Amino acid sequence: MPTLRYYNVAAAIDWLCKAFGFEKHLVVHADDSSVRYAELIFGNSMITLGPVEGSGLGEVMAQPADTGGTETQSCYLFVTDAAAHCDRAKAAGAEILLGIDDAHSNGRGYSCRDFEGHVWNFGTYDLWRRQLAQPAGASRRFAERGGKLRRWAMATASLIAATAAVVVLGRVPDVSDASGLGLRSNATASAGEAAARALVQPDLFAREREGTSRGFSAVSDHLSRERDAREVAVAPVIDVEHLANSSGDALARAETERALEDAQQQLARERSAREEVQRGAQEVRERLSLAERTIEAVQEQLAAERNARQTAEIATEEARQKLARERGAKDAAERALMEAHSRARHAAARRPPAHALRQYVENRGDVILSASPPSPN
Repeated sequence: MPTLRYYNVAAAIDWLCKAFGFEKHLVVHADDSSVRYAELIFGNSMITLGPVEGSGLGEVMAQPADTGGTETQSCYLFVTDAAAHCDRAKAAGAEILLGIDDAHSNGRGYSCRDFEGHVWNFGTYDLWRRQLAQPAGASRRFAERGGKLRRWAMATASLIAATAAVVVLGRVPDVSDASGLGLRSNATASAGEAAARALVQPDLFAREREGTSRGFSAVSDHLSRERDAREVAVAPVIDVEHLANSSGDALARAETERALEDAQQQLARERSAREEVQRGAQEVRERLSLAERTIEAVQEQLAAERNARQTAEIATEEARQKLARERGAKDAAERALMEAHSRARHAAARRPPAHALRQYVENRGDVILSASPPSPN
């Protein structure tokens, strides 16, 4: 049971009941008539409300108004019709954050913000049952089919043989119970939704695909058994018709003919229903196959993108190493040039001046000339 704090708890109770469909379960008032505590129910779920001030948690909690509208948690509630619930919340002034067509989980859903900034999520995926809400049209079609079966049984109840046929048919499971046959309401999901769901939750996708195949196989087998039971039930009717012809009972013969005609029509309807289920199963198989191909294509694209990214990373690393080597060679060349310049400066500093060199040469020449022996001439 999530606990939410509001500045105005009384106004929050009225707004949540009006916008989201909550119902009051318990409201506790203080001496000044303000609401100090409240419990609201939504289906089989419950939330509790309390004031912001005096809750004892003020030092460790913050309201959306204090954080610039940012929430750290949010509630998800199951609804059977997300679009109608979204319209109701929007009419009450809720700020729609994620529209009804922007749901990324199983089923349909939307997210909104209430009048004090809390974030709420509503969707058609029942987390308790791990399945979507059952569409109203599907259960109505199965109920109509069950009504046709009952009318056929009443039409043939006037004859003993037809009564026996009804007893035989009464042992066949009722087609109107779609949940017992494993029929999933989301079996005809689009290929894009199935592919996205398979990428995020591959195990769940595999279980749904297996459950869908088993469900349609069960429906097909069930209709086949009903057809066989109808054909077996027609045989006693034919026998009664033969007895009626031999005894000359025209009334019994007419009733027998009507019962036989009703049985034949029912068999035709059952064959048509079975063919419809088989077509539906084939369509589901085709969509599952398309979803699998889509998944494979997406996986191949992801693998190609990973390879391209790895190739780019390798090329980037090689370019970085090459640049480092070039920078090192440049630095070494600059150091060598600086050392050469330094040696040249030191050599120039140790070299004597030009006039001193000339004087030294002249002096050395005088010494040599004075030391030479006289010429014989």
